[in-house]
Amino acid sequence: MAVKVTKAVMEKIADRLASGESLLKITEDKSMPSYRAVTGAVIRDEELFNIYRQGRVMQAEYHADRINDLANAPLPTHHADGTPCDSRWLGAEIQRRRLEVDTFKWTMARAQPHGIRDKKEDAPQNQAITISWASGEPKVEGSD
Repeated sequence: MAVKVTKAVMEKIADRLASGESLLKITEDKSMPSYRAVTGAVIRDEELFNIYRQGRVMQAEYHADRINDLANAPLPTHHADGTPCDSRWLGAEIQRRRLEVDTFKWTMARAQPHGIRDKKEDAPQNQAITISWASGEPKVEGSD
């Protein structure tokens, strides 16, 4: 039986998104609606969209914390079985972490382009300064 996308269901989905789960994983749960049902409901209903959007914004915060944890975690010196980690394995671990960080950064940029409050006016602005000269030559005017 198909699960209907209601406000209560969307709040559960948003909560799970905020905990770092992907929508694909959430919708694999038999107690949740299908991926297509969720995305369709978000497109059609403004209230459901706002709940979903907040979940995505909070998911980006979760990913930011994950990036910091990955960057700050020391590399292991030994495997779980007690054998020492060799340099090739450590190199592979570093590359795996880089891929994970890059993936989280991409996801964050997409999910939270306007910051945690999701307000365009709070987003970092590109600022430019233009300097021009009337005749193409710099001119200084003033009194001595």
